[in-house]
Amino acid sequence: MIVRFAVLAPFALLTSLAVLAHRAAAHTPNFAVAGRIAVPGPVKWDYLTTEPGAHRLFVAEGDRIAVIDTARDQPIATIAPIDGAHGIALAPALNRGFATAGLAGTVTMFNLRNLHILKTIKVGPGPDAIAFDPATNRVFAPNEKSQRLFAIDARTGRLLKSIRFHADPEFIVTDGRGHAYLNLKSADQIAVINTRTLRLTRRINLGAACHGPVGLAIDRARQRLFVSCVNHRVDIIAATTGQSLATLPIPAFSDAMRYDPRANIAFAPSIDGTLTIIGATDPTHYSIIQTLHTAPSARTMAFDQATQTAFLAAATIRKILPPKPGKSYGKPEFVPGSFSILVVKPAKS
Repeated sequence: MIVRFAVLAPFALLTSLAVLAHRAAAHTPNFAVAGRIAVPGPVKWDYLTTEPGAHRLFVAEGDRIAVIDTARDQPIATIAPIDGAHGIALAPALNRGFATAGLAGTVTMFNLRNLHILKTIKVGPGPDAIAFDPATNRVFAPNEKSQRLFAIDARTGRLLKSIRFHADPEFIVTDGRGHAYLNLKSADQIAVINTRTLRLTRRINLGAACHGPVGLAIDRARQRLFVSCVNHRVDIIAATTGQSLATLPIPAFSDAMRYDPRANIAFAPSIDGTLTIIGATDPTHYSIIQTLHTAPSARTMAFDQATQTAFLAAATIRKILPPKPGKSYGKPEFVPGSFSILVVKPAKS
């Protein structure tokens, strides 16, 4: 009995581990394009975000924010005017939403239930991304022209402070523990800000293979940062140590990263019409698990964790204009009225 147990135990253990690994792999969905939502208005866009549990998608669209009912896949409202709409942050517990207006140089605060504009906060031309910090009930908006990060009280809309970086700030995320992480594109760094004291605490140097950090997502539970780089890479960083855990190639420029904590996967939408999906093989190793064909120009996205649905903004390209000096890509010219949201869901088995 004892001898038989000693021989079979390792085999049983390996079998159990194999079953667990198979079950874990089975829970990682394979995604597919499930539909498209036509959105009237300007064929000009930037970031988009979902409202958890409300089946609403907020899309920055030129001079407005388009609001879409994702249960019925149709636009339901418009928040305007927002001149040069870029980023959107939501604070459902406070019944507040915020949107950056890059051309107007303001952050627009609106009522999340009725979508009425409550206040405009002046931050100077150039605000881009924006993030809400639930640990402090503050909103953080980086400004690429002034190279500053603006902190705003999410309850009142009062401007609290600005922090200067002497580098080009891009996307920002918060960890819910009192820290904000901000890509500094021109410095190949991530700035770490204490959201309570409003002070820069340190800078994380990105891996040697990542140049020009743009998109950013966070795994709050494991403290991992997923950074999309201008040179067609995704750098995965341990937020607490600053260590680069992996640098993975993607097909083209990606302007946004998103993370799904339910499946422990990250998404990188690229301008060439591909969506790269990255999974963890163990706590410190990552690999590309799927490359999905979406639509050319689909470089930003939002992700609904409740339904595991991705939403990508795109439009029909009529022609590509020659690249401007210092730019890698030519500016696309779009077919008027062709703006839409691509819906990507786990494929049915």
